[in-house]
Amino acid sequence: MEDLPMCNHDVRTEMYQKEYELKDGRQLVIRMPELRDAQALIDYMKEVDCETKFLAREPGEFGFTLEQEENFISGLTTDDSKQFLIAEVEGQIVANCSVGFLSSNRRYLHRAGLGISVKQDKWGLGIGRIMMNESISWCKEKGVEQLELEVVTNNERAVGLYKSLGFDIYGTKKHALRYSDDTYADEYFMILFLGTMKE
Repeated sequence: MEDLPMCNHDVRTEMYQKEYELKDGRQLVIRMPELRDAQALIDYMKEVDCETKFLAREPGEFGFTLEQEENFISGLTTDDSKQFLIAEVEGQIVANCSVGFLSSNRRYLHRAGLGISVKQDKWGLGIGRIMMNESISWCKEKGVEQLELEVVTNNERAVGLYKSLGFDIYGTKKHALRYSDDTYADEYFMILFLGTMKE
């Protein structure tokens, strides 16, 4: 897919923005969120939490106020330790992806963690792969040696995507999630090694 960089200037740096063509021919915009996106991001998070059992929260547990969300977005412009991107189709937020160092301690600076969500009605269009590749590129620019994530074991679509990008499974967390109905889900711990030898 061809990407067309489009940058807007911010006080501190250039606001990150790219465009892609999706499998259905529609345009996907990947960019950093702005203050004007705060309410839309809150609405998006509340919506995706109700769509699947593969995310970390039960429906209704996302509790950011508008002010808290605006503060979160403002902080992104001065924090070089992580990247948070949103994806838009036809002006609507359909996905987000965050990647960042696990710790500021020297012994952890070779590692980063990743989290991603995509609206269910946009699955299968390649949005997750595009956002994953954006995060992998960020890791390479920052000198990250291993990118880590956790995924529910029966989320076969996501596990397949991660494996296709080079992630491998390095363990299983038994009963990592307990749902409101008192059932459990296991999670895989997956790592993508970036330019280093696995041991």
